[in-house]
Amino acid sequence: MNNGYVNESDAIFNLQKYLRQLAYFDEDIPFVPVDGVFERDTQNAIMSFQRKYGLKETGIADKTTWDLIFLKYLESLDDNAVPTMIAPFPRTPNNYTLTLGDRLFLVEILQYMLEELKSRYDGFEPVSRTGIYDESTEKAVKDFQMRNSLPITGNTDVLTWNSIANQYNFTARDYKQ
Repeated sequence: MNNGYVNESDAIFNLQKYLRQLAYFDEDIPFVPVDGVFERDTQNAIMSFQRKYGLKETGIADKTTWDLIFLKYLESLDDNAVPTMIAPFPRTPNNYTLTLGDRLFLVEILQYMLEELKSRYDGFEPVSRTGIYDESTEKAVKDFQMRNSLPITGNTDVLTWNSIANQYNFTARDYKQ
């Protein structure tokens, strides 16, 4: 029965998890196996951490070392977090579709993504961000659907939206690197 105390193996596992996170983003800290077994790799990683942060190099996670490792672990999670994605396309009702004449902020998001995809496709027509699903938006959607082997309707259903969003994300990721 667990009485609220962490056993030694769990504590070592957590310590290794914290050190592993730090090692991903700091070449001064070596990778350790996350197995709950305190061996030389774990001791070396602790010593590297202690050296980096000006602590006495003992290879032991005393309270001061543990607390600082945990603090740096939390900071690393925050500093290296993946941005939270938004999902503006409605999940309900089923079969939701953007069509000619719709006037929505969602249409403006679609138009923005289509405009950004121009860099990916030769001859892709520009789309103005008006928030109105007009003829130029419909034409761009048809062009996108044709180039991506989707049903060519000119409407934006979830399949078309997801394909546009995935390619937009891929293009945006390439742009930043």
